[in-house]
Amino acid sequence: MLTGRVFPAGKFMTVSPLQPWLFRVLAVLVLTSVFAPVFAVDCGAKPVPYSANYAVTRNGDQDGSMQVALESNGEDAFSYRMDTRVGWGAFTAHVQQRSDFIWQDGAVLPASFQATRKVSFFSSSESVDFDWVSMRATGTKKRDDFELDISPGMQDKLTIYLLLARALCEGEDAVAAYVVSGPELKPHRYQLQAIEPMETALGYLQVFHLRTGTPDDKKQTDLWLSRETRFLPVRLVYRKNDEITDMRLLDISFGDGP
Repeated sequence: MLTGRVFPAGKFMTVSPLQPWLFRVLAVLVLTSVFAPVFAVDCGAKPVPYSANYAVTRNGDQDGSMQVALESNGEDAFSYRMDTRVGWGAFTAHVQQRSDFIWQDGAVLPASFQATRKVSFFSSSESVDFDWVSMRATGTKKRDDFELDISPGMQDKLTIYLLLARALCEGEDAVAAYVVSGPELKPHRYQLQAIEPMETALGYLQVFHLRTGTPDDKKQTDLWLSRETRFLPVRLVYRKNDEITDMRLLDISFGDGP
């Protein structure tokens, strides 16, 4: 049943459902009648390794790509990598991100996160190590060291997507979790907007449209995720002021890993 849910991670503000009552009823009927058997089988399953390619456009100009890969490093250990390259005129950017995490008791437990960003002649880096024994995260961002308290449910900038996939699979329509972003814990709150058909490179898919932020915010992200892609994004649109970055899935392949 579709219900708003806040994942435990310290103090949270509950996300209030934004959908009209009728939409919620219809969404429940769709999920329970069509997808319930899939949820029951797959929701608690260990992540399946995959690789995917995306096309990236900025304000309608296409000149970028993104590769995403989830790899198995052992029975319950995984690496999640994202490599994005874009170039518009004299502007070029290359962002590499990697998250190592453990699958424990049906949940994603981040172990470390690294990112490097090169924008034209400027570069920066970020790293985070999670210690779930001491409940502390330590790292470096923009050459400044940091340390902060963490609690179960907190994610890094990549594992948040796996958390969203699990939540949708379980029938949630509102998800909130803290993400470690340098010395800050940033709340990420996603609300289901609609369940709708979308034309993709894989054909027409029934997608779940999630949104974080409002049209009045400086930043807003829309995600469309599909059951056929194990609830991984088939499209992502990021808006910052008047700039719009659009990422669309080109292909995806799943494997059992080692």
